[in-house]
Amino acid sequence: MRFTENEAEWLQEVALDGNVSGYIRDAVLRQSKSDRKLVNMHERLVDIDYEVRRVTDLLHDMNQKVAGKPTVPETTEPQEPDGIPDELMAMVLEILLLTRANSTRQDIRMAQGSVEYAGLPVWEGKKRT
Repeated sequence: MRFTENEAEWLQEVALDGNVSGYIRDAVLRQSKSDRKLVNMHERLVDIDYEVRRVTDLLHDMNQKVAGKPTVPETTEPQEPDGIPDELMAMVLEILLLTRANSTRQDIRMAQGSVEYAGLPVWEGKKRT
């Protein structure tokens, strides 16, 4: 397939050093790299969607337990005196620790400000000695 005259002129203009074949090669490889990134992102989104569904199902089951209506007989019973299941506490703690590990001090302070604004006590964790 050949380029039209207009296409060839345009390519000469956009190829900064006049190397049209180099410009086309670079453009194709850039696009190929972008396509691979998009495929990887799509695969990751599919994985995240699956995990979100699992967490949603778990939260629904935990809600049923706390409400006193277990959804599955073999599920574990809440171990906490206030009725919060250990599975939910473990999941929330893991999310908290991962989030804090990837947050700046400023982000943490902003989040704590929101917690204070909501009238809730701020958890700061134990101080290291």
